[in-house]
Amino acid sequence: MLVIGITGRACAGKNAYASVFASFGFPVVDVDTLGHAALEQSKEEIVQAFGSGILTDHSIDRKKLGQLVFSDSSKLKILESISHPKMVEACKGLIDEARQQDKAAIILNAALLGRMGLDVLCDHILFIQAPLLVRYGRAKGRERLTWKRFLARERAQKDINAVSLAGKIPVKILHNTRSRTLIHRQVATYCATIGLSISPQL
Repeated sequence: MLVIGITGRACAGKNAYASVFASFGFPVVDVDTLGHAALEQSKEEIVQAFGSGILTDHSIDRKKLGQLVFSDSSKLKILESISHPKMVEACKGLIDEARQQDKAAIILNAALLGRMGLDVLCDHILFIQAPLLVRYGRAKGRERLTWKRFLARERAQKDINAVSLAGKIPVKILHNTRSRTLIHRQVATYCATIGLSISPQL
């Protein structure tokens, strides 16, 4: 079974590529979603580290927490030290589950693939790129981020690049032009290149 990592900076279009893999019948792990669960599991520890101001209705407010940690790299490291180990273990469990089900491949969709150490679990990595202003437009529309907050997130993600992932694991860079048809074709071609048979789900 192949483990394929999809990564790239915020709003590069990783989900669009992951959805094509899903349409081909491959299980996709949305690592960001695992992060939501990890936050709830670690609620007491996170509140102890950052204070009750990050809560809304007794639950962790991801927007408030994000504003706090993306403006302070030391706080971001504290948060990641709490949540990332749980997310990695969850990924390992899902990979084992897919292997037991004789899946041909499983996809790990994770912006922080390298930072979390998930890259070492992968056989192949896809790095998705999109122009800065295109990504900002998406972030503004999706999360109403200001340019200042978007740039703060960019600084926090400066280690997310194809060069840092290059090594023993093959890294393929795909450029997201926002064309769904092209994205579908890129993924189909990529699967053929690595010898992965696809079976579109109806």
